[in-house]
Amino acid sequence: MKIQWPSMAEVKKHRKMLALAVLVLVSLAAIDLIWLKPVINSNHLIEAKIRQHRELANKYQAKLKQSQSIKEKLAQQEQDLKQMQKRLFRGTDPYQLAASLGDLLKSSEGDGKNLDVKTYQVLASKEYGLYQEVHLRFNLMTNVEGLFYFLERIKHSDFAILVHEINIQKIQRNRGPDLVVNVILAALMEKGEKA
Repeated sequence: MKIQWPSMAEVKKHRKMLALAVLVLVSLAAIDLIWLKPVINSNHLIEAKIRQHRELANKYQAKLKQSQSIKEKLAQQEQDLKQMQKRLFRGTDPYQLAASLGDLLKSSEGDGKNLDVKTYQVLASKEYGLYQEVHLRFNLMTNVEGLFYFLERIKHSDFAILVHEINIQKIQRNRGPDLVVNVILAALMEKGEKA
């Protein structure tokens, strides 16, 4: 199939139509370059900005949820702190704390516990802001029931006390306490004022 090009006479005859067609094509190309391309590019930029803002909004939403979780944790920690403050020893002298614990841990005569606090000693204290952790060593002579009584008294004490270390030795005796117990307790108390 052979393409036949129009003759010059035909071109001259339809030149107004051809000029109009060329003018329409040039106008369409100009409209595309001048108006449509910038509008399309602007549209793409706006879409990119919208995506960016949505991502940013999603990040902020996640941060808000995280902050709510942190707020709830802080409220729980505040409650725990208030409970812990109720269990602090109210004095500021570690020796007074040791004497109070010594009195608390003694068993009454005739209860069969055979718990005898031989000595107690303040070992060290570490300061944590408004509070201090005091380490106390108790040397006891007791039997199994007395040791159980001692540990139960520590567990149910009004003070914040933790058994840090315990060493139990059994000795051979016919009667009376047959255990020598060395225990180191860690207790929380208010920090003392320095003079």
